[in-house]
Amino acid sequence: MSITLYFSKVNINSHIFDIYKDPKKLNKILDLLLIKIKDNIKHRRENLRLKEDGENYYYDAIYRFNNINKLDVSFNYSIVGSIIKDSVLFANNVDEKSGELVKVPVDNSEIIRFYYDIYRETIVFYTTNRFGYNEFNLAFKELLNECISNAEEKYNFEVSLKREGLDITEIESELRSLGYLESLKIEIIPPNPDDEFLEDIQERGDGYLESLKEGNVTSRSILFTSKATDGLNLNSNDIKIEINRINDIQSMLSAKDAIAKGYASVEAENKAGRVFNTNENKPIKDKIDDSWADNMYTFAQTCKDKVLSLFGMS
Repeated sequence: MSITLYFSKVNINSHIFDIYKDPKKLNKILDLLLIKIKDNIKHRRENLRLKEDGENYYYDAIYRFNNINKLDVSFNYSIVGSIIKDSVLFANNVDEKSGELVKVPVDNSEIIRFYYDIYRETIVFYTTNRFGYNEFNLAFKELLNECISNAEEKYNFEVSLKREGLDITEIESELRSLGYLESLKIEIIPPNPDDEFLEDIQERGDGYLESLKEGNVTSRSILFTSKATDGLNLNSNDIKIEINRINDIQSMLSAKDAIAKGYASVEAENKAGRVFNTNENKPIKDKIDDSWADNMYTFAQTCKDKVLSLFGMS
């Protein structure tokens, strides 16, 4: 039997311009994160779920880090551990008086093991039927924020699934295939830099990032809407400029990489309600034998090898 591995990118969203100015700050933040991640860090969230009868119900889920192990230099000081999700399910039960099936709350726990290479900002994990990758990423993000909520400085992290990227031509083709567009949303966040990226910024500067820095903008989102019969005009200068900004975030970052790493997203809806969203593009994934996930160190070594192989990281 095999299990499917998914990969996520962790982005520091709150101190990005400080990092551009002082590259050493990035490692200081990651060092702090390595220290602060530990067992029983918790986050509670209210979730919405659809019952089989079509009714919605809300339930609390508690997510917590468990069995956190911090690995040595041979693993780049990564972490292997689990997130446990505790919640309530509604199970069928026979009412003895009426003989009818009724829904009764039942405590339920789900567990996902993960490998987190902090300094390569990459998480490797698998999912369960009741704990999918979108929920995992949201839980991981909130747990990271909880970890250092008591630090002298306040930090904020974003976690996004690594997906296959699209270049500008492919994005425009997808948008045109929808026909008459009623809405188009383009979102950009300043990217977390690697050493080569930082060197390029410091040597040459970067006009677009400088404009974001001036306004302390950690996320830029623009929404175009149209109630006209023939929808938005994708050939218009304003829309073309905004789409092409994805290619201009930074000179060393292509649109394809920006989409893949979660630094940019494009969402559109046509007049008939069909939707295109780069955040729903095909996830990057791999398979391993499920027995490899049973042993912590075997799982960590396998995930480490996958990260180096898939993303060319040294």
